[in-house]
Amino acid sequence: MAIIFNEEYLEESPDFFDNTKKSIFSGYYVNSFCWLFQGNLIFWEDTYFQFMASLRKMRMEIPISFTPEMFKNQVLLLSEKLSLMNGLAKISAFRDDSKNEKLSFIIELIDKNFLTSCKEGEIDFFKEILIYPNLLSAIEIFHPINEVASQYAKENEMVDVILLNNEKRIARSIKGNIFLIKENIIYSPPISEGAMISSIRKNFIPFLREKTNYIYKEEAMSPFTVQSSDEVFILGDKTGTISILKSRKNSFSIHQTELLMKKFIGYAVSNKEE
Repeated sequence: MAIIFNEEYLEESPDFFDNTKKSIFSGYYVNSFCWLFQGNLIFWEDTYFQFMASLRKMRMEIPISFTPEMFKNQVLLLSEKLSLMNGLAKISAFRDDSKNEKLSFIIELIDKNFLTSCKEGEIDFFKEILIYPNLLSAIEIFHPINEVASQYAKENEMVDVILLNNEKRIARSIKGNIFLIKENIIYSPPISEGAMISSIRKNFIPFLREKTNYIYKEEAMSPFTVQSSDEVFILGDKTGTISILKSRKNSFSIHQTELLMKKFIGYAVSNKEE
């Protein structure tokens, strides 16, 4: 798989694994995801500053070369090399195995359609491990709970599972933030409840408030709130949109979600950064 590694285009590199194995096995890395549409990065400025804030939270010393222009140019270079104008850019930063443990990065470009890459499916609650909202729980790093919950979802043939916080309230799912539609109101948990910090979420909320007729409410929610909802969907930087068809004995419509996402995609594309 072709990647960018520290501003170098690599189709294959025998040294690559040796330089990164410590961070890979320790889980000491930060990921960031940004959508590429027709050769333009969507919500890039928000994505970049979120990425830098996450690096600081992980106490990683940020090189002066880590500028928004550098990363953007590297993503576009990879896009050109792969002849891929639409997709999902994944930027991963980590300390390498050198004596100084300098910060290195990898950029991958995945062929996915903007915000619509995940199909509809069934969801359930994962109650074996709880999320304790804190400084690191909301950023894109290695979270063991995601791995265990992902296996639970796979074993039960579910597209995703809802994770609960230490107060047994809804936090997020494995793949993103959860949104519930009830009549003309859309509900979602705040970051303080365990939701993920997300550039898509950051832009989706003002879109709801300014460009739609929905009332947006950000509040703590019990698991029972899901069962009384008209529609349920997941929104994540990495996965895009997942429309939920079923949760236990409850079935949901996806009509409002589909219309809402079409409108949001138009909003996002019109605000793309050239």
